[in-house]
Amino acid sequence: MPGRFLLLAVILPFMALCAVGLWLTRPPPPPAFSQEPPAPSVPPSPAGPPPPPLSPPAPPRPAMPAPSPRQAASPRAPPIVIPEAEPQILASEGPVNREELRLAIQKAVPLMRQCFEDTLGRYPGSQSVTLKFTLAAEGPVGRFQGGEVVETTLQDPFLQACFVDSLLDVSLPPPRDGGKVTVTYPFRFEPAPDAGR
Repeated sequence: MPGRFLLLAVILPFMALCAVGLWLTRPPPPPAFSQEPPAPSVPPSPAGPPPPPLSPPAPPRPAMPAPSPRQAASPRAPPIVIPEAEPQILASEGPVNREELRLAIQKAVPLMRQCFEDTLGRYPGSQSVTLKFTLAAEGPVGRFQGGEVVETTLQDPFLQACFVDSLLDVSLPPPRDGGKVTVTYPFRFEPAPDAGR
């Protein structure tokens, strides 16, 4: 009768231990809430004034305005200005209008300013970055083909990548007669004249 022996010696004790373990690890019952009967209401006495309060009421506390997430994180960066500069043509397979190129690059200045201001004052004082990029003719428009930071006082790779990315969506003038043009453009970030006031 090995089957009966197995049932009595192994399976039944195992099931009993499982039942005891489940009983011991069951969650505690929820606490019983005592329901106190409501306090009887005392009708006001018509014969006299109401009794004085037990303690004087506390004066209302003024509400404090909640700080904005940017204020809570760190102080606001001082405003900066980015003076205009002239693009420098390093290599050209076709002429490009420098004035149109300068005006097109100026459209990236708000994005460049945002990149710099997102550092929240980690880089005080005047800073500079010079970008080098290639511009290729693609039909009636110029296409940004790639850029890099060639000189900077800001040793922050994420900030440098943000500067290069700022030029990706700018409509650049195409080089006349097709071809490619390699350009450098210096950007300077200077504290606004009234930033210290």
